[in-house]
Amino acid sequence: MKHQQTPGLFDDHFIFEKLNKLNDPLEKLDKYIDWRIFSQTLEECFEPETKDSSKGGRPAYDRLMLFKSSILQSLYNLSDEQLEYQIVDRSSFKRFLGLR
Repeated sequence: MKHQQTPGLFDDHFIFEKLNKLNDPLEKLDKYIDWRIFSQTLEECFEPETKDSSKGGRPAYDRLMLFKSSILQSLYNLSDEQLEYQIVDRSSFKRFLGLR
């Protein structure tokens, strides 16, 4: 069995650098779209949080990230399960969603 190396300090940097050289289409999309213009509309679409935060629990996902996830799902024709898998597996999806 092959021994897996521990990820290095700059591994993510080198992966993203390589993606840039390969003209990552998601990076281009991110460059040309100012996602902040959707923030107010997204906030208006959802009811305000009425959850009692003193009881604990996981905070809600960022609505802009959910919006961008639905764009990925549409662009790549992914089911919910495949979207989740691709977000875990693909560095370009993580970067697009702001998870790295």
